[in-house]
Amino acid sequence: LCDMTMDGSPIITTGPLPGMYLNCGWCYGGFKATPASGWCFAYTIAKDEPHEFNAPFTLDRFYRGLIIDDKGQGATPRLH
Repeated sequence: LCDMTMDGSPIITTGPLPGMYLNCGWCYGGFKATPASGWCFAYTIAKDEPHEFNAPFTLDRFYRGLIIDDKGQGATPRLH
């Protein structure tokens, strides 16, 4: 099982419930970004708001139609 978002970019944000935080959807390449994303995720938890670097990686970006274009650098679900 490999978790993956439809745009191939992770979800790093506050959750839909108070005190819930999400850091998921990395697919198989997330291990490379763990140190930086961990630092940003810690900031998000401590401040209860996203760090500027992970601000675009919200869960609601799919509802708003704001998918992240990683210029072909990440995994794409339709290719698997």
